[in-house]
Formats: sequence, structure tokens, C-alpha cells
Amino acid sequence: MRRTAAVVAVTVALATLLAPAPPDTGGARASGTAPARRAAPADLNGDGFDDLAVGVPGEALGSRSGAGALNLLLGSEDGIVPGADVLSQDSQGVGGTAEAGDAFGAAVAKGRFNDDDHVDLAVGSPGEAVGGVGLAGAVNILYGSAGGLTGGRLLLRESPAPNDRYGTSLAAGDFNGDTFTDLAVGAPGVNVGAVRDAGAVTILFGSADGITPGGAQTLTQGNGGVTGTAEDFDWFGQALAAGTLAGDDLADLVVGVPGEDVGEVGEVGAVNVLAGSPGGLVNGSLVTQGNPEVDDAFGMAVATADLDAAAGDDVAVGAFGETVNGRAFAGAVSVLSGPPERLASERLLHQGTAGIPGTPETDDRFGIALAPVDADGVGPWGLAVGVRSEDVGPDVDAGAVNLLAGSPTGPGGGRLLLQANPEDSDAFGDAIAGGSSGHDVDGDGFSDLAVGAPLERVGTRRSAGAVSVFSGSGQGLRTPGRTFVQGGGGLGGTAEAFDAFGAALA
Repeated sequence: MRRTAAVVAVTVALATLLAPAPPDTGGARASGTAPARRAAPADLNGDGFDDLAVGVPGEALGSRSGAGALNLLLGSEDGIVPGADVLSQDSQGVGGTAEAGDAFGAAVAKGRFNDDDHVDLAVGSPGEAVGGVGLAGAVNILYGSAGGLTGGRLLLRESPAPNDRYGTSLAAGDFNGDTFTDLAVGAPGVNVGAVRDAGAVTILFGSADGITPGGAQTLTQGNGGVTGTAEDFDWFGQALAAGTLAGDDLADLVVGVPGEDVGEVGEVGAVNVLAGSPGGLVNGSLVTQGNPEVDDAFGMAVATADLDAAAGDDVAVGAFGETVNGRAFAGAVSVLSGPPERLASERLLHQGTAGIPGTPETDDRFGIALAPVDADGVGPWGLAVGVRSEDVGPDVDAGAVNLLAGSPTGPGGGRLLLQANPEDSDAFGDAIAGGSSGHDVDGDGFSDLAVGAPLERVGTRRSAGAVSVFSGSGQGLRTPGRTFVQGGGGLGGTAEAFDAFGAALA
């Protein structure tokens, strides 16, 4: 398929993160609804409080620009305690060597990958060079312990090639039902034969000894029973989300394919839904938007949670390029339900519909990021939708998050969540970590919400980045949230231009 500048410009690409200029890139619930299914814990150090991992993929280490790093915001009964340590591939026990352009921290995911009681962390480095092969990509597994994260192992694609970008996206779930968490790794730049950037997803299985490359499963469209045909610039694997769509004990996987053509319409996007089984993931279905249009980028963001009263998780798919009322790239989100083989019943949501606050405007990019949220402890899950280019008063592209309230018929309505101090080009809402990943950081029983603003200016340092954490309560999220930047309040590191602190959250 043809490549368009519009889709390329907003892909989370290494050149975008490191460029010397800014990249282009709730409310009350219905009474009588059942409590949402509580999330898996996200406690990395075993102290009983969920923690937050923050990717800093643009971090420079000495003269190595864009090597990347990771900060930890640790939970406590008083809320977030900023961690002083900054992890990188220079850190003891972390696999690999920090090099310019690695983008360590561009993707992060939590899971129990081995047989202890601690939550572990996977960290993507999609810019990693492997044996002279540029942008091949890699993934580090860091194991949780009572003392925090410890070194694990560096995992590479079996046959790395230039521009694979292995580790662009990550999702954790028990896909084969053996009680160990497995890891799905997206490599949207993989060529399939002569087909450029068709994309691939590798499944690495957990075990008593942790994640190992042995027995890995590699999936591409048109191979291994996966629906679809590998085409130029499909970017299969650009986004990933795990969930239990069938309501059983096996995790399923939703794979974003934002460059997929639909008929003669280019760059519409699609999602492949793959079903869990004792032998690993098997074909489920290929889903496209009900009204496909050029450059919708349907599938650039995906999320799962039980978003209605029916059993089993539902799927939310962002299409930040959607044209709404003639406004290009206003953005939309589709919510679909059903088992992996029959995902259907699309509800199309955008600003101004179903009581959703805001007005669709050109280049808002509603749907650039998605995360379930259950901040008031009453189900079903709501949905947090990033609107990274939303204008806030006089502040252009400051960004916002739409909090869509849960209901028995799915998310809708809600309120607009803003940064405490919105400014031009913050990109607030570009990354979100919500309830289904844990994040009850103060242990009060209510899930909290973290929102990244990776282009936040800190002093005079452009695109240094910031993260806001909003606390849950019986009345929803409390505002304003607490804002964190590197070097502030005891958080490790120093805010520097183009660090992109907050570009990935888990």
C-alpha cells in the first residue's frame, strides 16, 4: 500500500522522538451497576502498593542522544514517592549497551513472567542496533524483587533486520493458560518477504525461569492462519492490548494494523484479534471500521476492558485520523464487543457524541491513546481517551483526556481532564496508564490514572516531558493531579530537551 505523510508523522518513531523540533505528532456511574473487575496488581517491589514505570526514550546518556531511560514512581500510603534511580542500559544487570538512538523506554509492560510473587517489567528499545543492523530493536526483561527491579535478560528478534523496530509495542497476558504471564512484542517495521513494513508480532512465553526466547511464536498477516494479507506499510503490531474477550482464563491479543488498506481505500487501518489457546495464539478475526476512510489510522491505539454489562472484555480502537464533520484528524474511537471470533457491535464515539465533552476540531487526534479507568470503584469500566492536540483556551495543542463514564451499554458522557498548567504543544494525553494495569498507588481501593505529556517544556528545555497522576476516589478522579518531571521532588534524572519523559507508561 502507499505510505502517506499523515500516518508517518504521528507514528511513535525514533526520529520523531529525537528530532530537534517538536514532533507532529470519570464522571459518575449509573446507579445499580456492578463493580468493575479489579485489575491485576502492578507492584514492582512487593510493598503492597502499585508502582508506575515511566519511559524516557529520548534521554541522552553523555554524548549518546536518544539512548533512553526509565524512571519509577513508587506507590505508598501517601501516594507517589518519586524514585531516585534512573534505569538505562548502562545500569548494572540491564542487558545491552546504551547507544545513541536506542530509545530504551519507548514501550513498557508489566506481568508476572516467572514463578515468584513479584511483578516484572518489559522495556522496549525499538532503535537498538543489533550487530550493526540499525533499528532492529530489542526488549529488556527486568524482574521485580523486594529491593525493586533487578537485571533480567536482553531479548532480540530471531533474525533481526534493519528497521524492524522490535519492541515498539508490548502487551502482557497469559495466552496459553499455564499461569505464567507471556509477552507480545510488536515489530511494525518487519518486512514479510518483499513486502516492506508489513509488521510482525512475536509471542515470548513465560515460565518458572521467566521469559525465554525458546518456543517463541511469530505472527504476521496471512501466515499461521492469521487473517489478512501482508502489504507494504501495514504496520501490523504498531499497537497491542491483551484481554479476556471470551470471558475465560486465556488472554487474547488485539493487534493494531493502522496502515491496512480496505478495498481501494488506503491507510484506513484494522485490528487483528487473536484468541488464546493452550498452544498459544490462534486466529480470531480481522475487524475494520464501519465507515473506512483514507488516513483514519484505525488501530494506532487499542485497549481492552469490560466496558459494558456483558461478560468478557470489550475492545476500544482509536482512529486519531478520523475526519469528523469535515474536520480532518479530529479523531474517533470505536468500541466493539464479542468473543475473538465474532467481534462486532461497533459504537463510534467522538467529541460531541453521546454526551462526550468537547468539539471535534481539525487535528485534535482524539483516540491517540486509550486506557480503561475505574476511578470511583463502580463498574463497568470507563475509558480514558487521549486528545493530544486539543487546544485549551489560548494554548495550542496543549492536549487533554476525555474521561468516558462506564455504563451497562458502554462508555459515553463523562468529563474533560486537563493538565494543571496547560501550555502550547505539551501533548498531554499522548500516553495513558489506567485501571486495568493496576495503579492503585496509594492502596485505597480506587484506581488512579497517569497521563504523559512528553512534549512538555520544563523551564527552557523543549520536549523534556512531564507526567500527571490523578487519584481515584468514590467520586471519581481528583483534580488537579500531581505533576512530575525529572529532577523534581526527588525524582531521578535531569529534565533535558527532547527527553520525552512520559512517552510510555505502565
